[in-house]
Amino acid sequence: MILKNTRLIVSSAILLAFQISPQGWASDGKFDIDLSILDKKVNPCDDFYQYACGAWLKKTEIPADRPMWNRSFSTIDENNRQTIRKLLEGYAAGKNSPSNPYSKLMGDYYGACMDETSIEKNGLPEFKKRLESIEAIKDLKTLAPELAMLHREGTNALFDFSQDQDAKDSTQVIGVVDQGGLGLPDRDYYLKDDAKTVRIRELYREYVTRMFILLGEPDAKAKAKADTILKIETVLAKAAMSRVDRRDPNKVYHRLERKGLLERTPIFDWNAYFDKMDPETTPKLQAINVAVPDYFVALNKTLKGTPLDDLKTYLKWHRLTSATEALPKRFQEERFHFTSTALSGQKKIEARWKRCVRLADSQLGFAVSRAFVDVAYGHEGKVKSEQMIREIEDQMRGEIENLPWMDSKTKEQALAKLKKIGNKVGYPAVWRSYDGLKADRSSFLRSLEAAATFNTEYQLNKIGKPVDRNEWDMTPAIVNAYYNPQLNEMVFPAGILQYPFFNRESPDYLNYGAIGVVMGHELTHGFDDEGRRFDGDGNLRDWWEPSVLAEFDKKTACVEKEYGTFEALPGVHVNGKLTLGENIADQGGMRVSYLAFTSKHNPDKAQPAATPGSPTPEQSLFIAFAQSWCQKEQEPYTRMRVTVDPHSPSRYRVNGVVSQFEPFSRAFGCAKGAPMAPADRCGVW
Repeated sequence: MILKNTRLIVSSAILLAFQISPQGWASDGKFDIDLSILDKKVNPCDDFYQYACGAWLKKTEIPADRPMWNRSFSTIDENNRQTIRKLLEGYAAGKNSPSNPYSKLMGDYYGACMDETSIEKNGLPEFKKRLESIEAIKDLKTLAPELAMLHREGTNALFDFSQDQDAKDSTQVIGVVDQGGLGLPDRDYYLKDDAKTVRIRELYREYVTRMFILLGEPDAKAKAKADTILKIETVLAKAAMSRVDRRDPNKVYHRLERKGLLERTPIFDWNAYFDKMDPETTPKLQAINVAVPDYFVALNKTLKGTPLDDLKTYLKWHRLTSATEALPKRFQEERFHFTSTALSGQKKIEARWKRCVRLADSQLGFAVSRAFVDVAYGHEGKVKSEQMIREIEDQMRGEIENLPWMDSKTKEQALAKLKKIGNKVGYPAVWRSYDGLKADRSSFLRSLEAAATFNTEYQLNKIGKPVDRNEWDMTPAIVNAYYNPQLNEMVFPAGILQYPFFNRESPDYLNYGAIGVVMGHELTHGFDDEGRRFDGDGNLRDWWEPSVLAEFDKKTACVEKEYGTFEALPGVHVNGKLTLGENIADQGGMRVSYLAFTSKHNPDKAQPAATPGSPTPEQSLFIAFAQSWCQKEQEPYTRMRVTVDPHSPSRYRVNGVVSQFEPFSRAFGCAKGAPMAPADRCGVW
């Protein structure tokens, strides 16, 4: 859970409350750990994930319209989409909220999305009209402004242009050009030659072919177009930087400015592109981070060596994929057939209303979250969660002060960074404006384009201006949390601050085992192998003493090696390099949350179990942690995640943490050498 890597499941939900006993750790069980899903036939010292989740894994079926099901995230997500659905349906019916100025906007957007009759009748003719501007491209000079229009309307093609905080001047926002333009999830899908990946490429080729046939192309011509698209995307993939390399912020920071960009891709009319992209901001744009310079050198060769008709075919394909939800049902079903077969294993396409809720949250996220928070978030939960964050930060402070491998000079700067960490909890103090944006109730395609263009302009208008440190990068209805190293802040949206992650009336062991570990996880990201490269002001700067860094690298190498031994599927190992930052954060999150809990409930004083034979409070904390990650996945989805996701599979997010944490072994009486109590342990924080 770290911004700009991979976010987890998008969702939101209602905060629940229940009265607990005065001890602070006993409850009647309604908002407690779930002892019924334990597999007591398994020794927790052998496989703690299986012990904590075994009965749940056995009885739980993945819903047909999901590629995976997580006991916490997915349950909250499903419940809260129902909450948002009810709100949006009310707005669509004209029941506007006096407290939300964007009720009509959301209602029109959702209503247009749900109007399948209109989409079936008008979606395809309207879309074909959009393709005329691509067909009208005469040369590379006229390609540039057309590509700008496609980018403005949400089409991913050739490269990505956006804005970001300058990594070495945390006060300013600059332009960023980066690699992009692929139809498959990652460059490795184009480059690997194992049987599974080769098969996915063939399925992708067939998918592209069928989509062009649906557009009206003859079979042979559609197949030729698919070959063209795969050829162009493979060239782009070969030039792209790997996900592992992109984890090093120094490798994706190159202030070459506009001049350097023009030098690397002289065949592309950047001036025409910027003039069209955002007339108010980009025509004068000079400050540009060219994230992957070699990619743009390769792009120059690609543009120069690819026939113009082939480039048009490529652009039409990506325009088609960005507009699929606004096209007749047969296009949506064809896309689902490919993603289900090749990437997710999902058995059934989601109901239309679920997809429309997701799209509304994606394009109108802060308006949707504003409505959601009004009915689903309580002030009391915000107060308690903020208190927990402070307690966990206090424990991290003590950990830094007592680290034997860190010298005093580096400790001083680490503590200064910790002191500067900002916290955002629940929802923003000032909600984002959507003034000027209108949805077209009669055309979902126009609504999609209008929202995408509005959001593009909103983002690009930040360029050249001071960083707004009050802004949220994640909407409050999402069940997730993040640490942003460039702002040196943690953000905990309302969506995640609910049972089973958090409840203000839950026993302490549940809150510290679930949301407390998440809080500690995000805090540790400030000092993982990526976050540690940024100082307290959010600037990319080397502030570690060389000898300390050498010790840190030894410890992270151990973690990398440990997780690299885990098998997500038979013969498919976790990528220890890709997941390193998240694994460090998982381990650190457990440590500081456990310390915060035990500072209030000393385990040396032998706290009794709530009832005879039930887990002790200390054991319950670990069970609460594990039960947050009970998860089942379809095999194709697991295979995809191992390729693209910087988080380890849930089983190893649990076992990889507790096996390296001595207090767990003590709590469960694990003998040294047991699978969850190895003789040699890895740990950083």
